[in-house]
Amino acid sequence: MNRQTTAQRWYFRERPAEKVNGDTFEWREEPVGDLADGQFLLRTLYLSLDATNRVWLSDWDIYMEPVQIGEPMRGFVFGEVIASRHPDYPVGCHASGLHTWSSLIVSDGTGFAPFPALDGIDLAEAFATMSVAGPTAHVGLHHIGGLRSGETVVVSGAAGAVGVLVGQIAKIAGARVIGIAGSDEKCALLRREMGFDATINYRTENVADRLGELCPKGIDLCFENVGGDILDASLTHMKDFGRLVVCGLISTYNAAGKVPGPFMFRNLIMRRLTVRGFVILDHMDLFPAVLADLATWLRDGRLKMPVHMVHGLENAPEALNLLYTSGNTGKLLVKLD
Repeated sequence: MNRQTTAQRWYFRERPAEKVNGDTFEWREEPVGDLADGQFLLRTLYLSLDATNRVWLSDWDIYMEPVQIGEPMRGFVFGEVIASRHPDYPVGCHASGLHTWSSLIVSDGTGFAPFPALDGIDLAEAFATMSVAGPTAHVGLHHIGGLRSGETVVVSGAAGAVGVLVGQIAKIAGARVIGIAGSDEKCALLRREMGFDATINYRTENVADRLGELCPKGIDLCFENVGGDILDASLTHMKDFGRLVVCGLISTYNAAGKVPGPFMFRNLIMRRLTVRGFVILDHMDLFPAVLADLATWLRDGRLKMPVHMVHGLENAPEALNLLYTSGNTGKLLVKLD
């Protein structure tokens, strides 16, 4: 069989105790059958690696059905239609959606959408911005967080895919933005290229002390991607009636035991805070307007997305761990050869 009739796929084999390891997934090569009416064949070009992938491998009670042992691993993918019996997905068009870690995908369109052509924008950057990270940042700031011009926003995991866009979209809205990241290089990039007003290197600086210095009047909106001590630092310096948008808790996803809650939990009362967790999949109705904004800002050069590219589907499991060790800057993608 040639590569267009054989799909390479990763299957979930064993639940990891902490980090993903060599026993977590199993590599398989499987034949691709003939298309039925209403189906198309997608050649995957890019696979998105996201912090929530680790949550899908857990036995937690989560926001959607987790991946079950023996099933193909799930992820957001971008590809080109190479054969089609579906009127909305002609050969040559691009599509993105939530499917499997697979080189070839047969679909009836469920979970997919045609990907808009953005002239002059690199396809990887466009997918990295518009598939998950961009809508998450946009909806989290505006629909969940109620961002207003002139407010002070603190974003943790600021050098990750969502974080870099949170900072830029908040600046477009007229906010002051402080980002928390894991190296001097990342912090410099956020200030120089992404327009952040200030940054904190959590590895070398006392985050709580620095937030006190940078936010003497308090934090209006905390966009939380990390949790743990970083969340506690922001809770310490929230303004009265401030808002916390909890998008991720990546510092806890690989924990082997129980993780204690915030030690500054009392400030929910003392500062009369609003805390709201959210998952972007609950807000698909907002996507048309959000994607229109993101496309405009990309074309105008007002949004930039650094892409951390890993080559080869075979390297996806090992690359996933980069998300939990501050090993990536911007969007982590796997390019299928």
